[in-house]
Amino acid sequence: MANKYSKSNNSSKNKELRTIEDYQERQKRLNKGAKIMAIILIASMVVFYVLSAGLTLFE
Repeated sequence: MANKYSKSNNSSKNKELRTIEDYQERQKRLNKGAKIMAIILIASMVVFYVLSAGLTLFE
């Protein structure tokens, strides 16, 4: 019986570690996605600003 309980304790610890690792992996992917989206947004804002300023100057 001691082996039975020790196995279940180890598996629950492994399960907790696995969920923590899954959470950290998801956070890393979310952070990468957020950084990419922010860069795209900033680039589009700069392009829009340059185009609108150029059109205003040519008129």
